[in-house]
Amino acid sequence: MGDVLVQAVSLVAIIGLGFTVKRIGWVSVAHFPVLATIVLRITLPAAIITGFNDFDLTWALLSLAVVGLVANVVQQGTGMVMGRRRGREAQAFGVLNIGSYNMGAFAMPYLAGFMGPQALVLAALFDVGNAVAAAGIGYAWALGLVTGEGRVGFGTFLRTMLRSTIFVTYLVMVPLRLLDLSLPGPVVELTATIGAANTFLAMFMIGVGLELRLSRAKYRQALTYLVVRYGYAVVFALGTWLLLPVDTEVKVVLCMVFFAPIAAMAPGYTAEARGDVELSTFMTSVTIIVGMVTMPVVLAVLG
Repeated sequence: MGDVLVQAVSLVAIIGLGFTVKRIGWVSVAHFPVLATIVLRITLPAAIITGFNDFDLTWALLSLAVVGLVANVVQQGTGMVMGRRRGREAQAFGVLNIGSYNMGAFAMPYLAGFMGPQALVLAALFDVGNAVAAAGIGYAWALGLVTGEGRVGFGTFLRTMLRSTIFVTYLVMVPLRLLDLSLPGPVVELTATIGAANTFLAMFMIGVGLELRLSRAKYRQALTYLVVRYGYAVVFALGTWLLLPVDTEVKVVLCMVFFAPIAAMAPGYTAEARGDVELSTFMTSVTIIVGMVTMPVVLAVLG
């Protein structure tokens, strides 16, 4: 319990450092995309490669990707139903902002800090399904709603997925490990060095991007969406702990992940879907704060 609290305070302190340097003017929110690019396209893929390279991957563990996919789609469907009386744009907002999990910029470095590279790989497997659902299905679903087309072509779906460096990293590493193939030693040494910077950069980036500003009229709407999201988190965690036939370590990782923040890409996708970006950004920021508290608590209780 003590070690968990120390690690949690350390990670929160890095987030606080990012927020502080933004407030004193050393960096600004305008730097957030640069930091996000470094994390999501360089340090996190390197950390995933390093973790995967020695991981004993089995077909059974790929079921974690299915869990990530199903958890997202269930929440996306609920979000669409919640907005049905307020038009297609509200439905698209629900699809994009109730489900999805910020794995690369939050959950993975958080888990790696608490539980080591093994937990990062387990979370990465979950993120395969999460990425397909959030960056593929949810994105296409939301755009289809606001354009009135009802769907987006498979080509658009595929191009969206292949623009994600993290997803491409999965496409390479998962087959390699299923075939029990490893990368050369010098390559892994390079990725290990680069990936070692991921936890600090990801937490610092979150601090730089953290915003909690919203007009009073929208607080109730945000609360409604967040109550539904965390209601699902509790249900998914209980179902995982009581029903899923996997090792305890896997259960703990999944239960923590269900309380991870909304994906950082949600506000951007919301803008493309002509949704309420201010509300989306606020919800994303609130879930970061909730995640900082609940994820180590889940580990302390279940671990």
